[in-house]
Amino acid sequence: MGEVLGIDVSHYQGNIDWSKVAASGKRFAILKAMYEAQSHRKDETFEANYKGAGDYGIDRGVYIFIASASISDPVADAKALLKHLDGRKLEYGIWLDLESDVLRAKGKDFIRNLCYVYAYHFTMAGYFVGIYCNRDWYLNVIPEDLKADFDFWIARYPANDNGSYNPASTMKPAGTYAVAWQYSSKGSVPGIPSKCDLDVDYDGITKLDYKTSYKKDIEKIALEVIEGKWGTKNTTPTRKELLESAGYNYEEVQNKVNEILSNN
Repeated sequence: MGEVLGIDVSHYQGNIDWSKVAASGKRFAILKAMYEAQSHRKDETFEANYKGAGDYGIDRGVYIFIASASISDPVADAKALLKHLDGRKLEYGIWLDLESDVLRAKGKDFIRNLCYVYAYHFTMAGYFVGIYCNRDWYLNVIPEDLKADFDFWIARYPANDNGSYNPASTMKPAGTYAVAWQYSSKGSVPGIPSKCDLDVDYDGITKLDYKTSYKKDIEKIALEVIEGKWGTKNTTPTRKELLESAGYNYEEVQNKVNEILSNN
């Protein structure tokens, strides 16, 4: 399949006429489902957008913005979103929005572990998980492990952003590291009363398969613990809390760590 066009929307776009959106050729929509972790309340337009997009054959995904309040309890954050979704189908999966300055300041190892925590809970619930960020984040903040394990949806707009899509643009992220591109924040789409973000999926695959788990084998995790990538008993959250919230058996990991260290 070739490229297909889509949008991402929230309450900021108001009441959407999804019949017109579908008629305009949009094939997928990434929806805001929940406010940030400070409140966890459902976006006012999520239910209407989820139903409306589905009624007109538009594949649906959601995004979750991970910021300061999310950091304190990512498991509660993930579970709150899953409660709002209530097991409903998401053809375009869940996307982790990683453009918070607070999160950036925490450093690569923290970001890396946080993503695996969210991914564990979302994939165990049956959803595909990807990462959304801008090009600067991808190049300078995202750890190599995440680049290997996740698909990326990259935001990058031209200085004269007017909502038009130019497939030959030099701003277009290479398909070698991006599966989708958010190419405008100033789009005009029939049926949507205000400007919205515009997206393109490169390979046209909008019914995304989820991984059963982002868990790594026990020896690899033990080596990462030894390298200090999962914190200590004194960090916040602690090593034990991080490992368990990402789906690992802490005692099993620690035993493997001790085994490796005793053999060196």
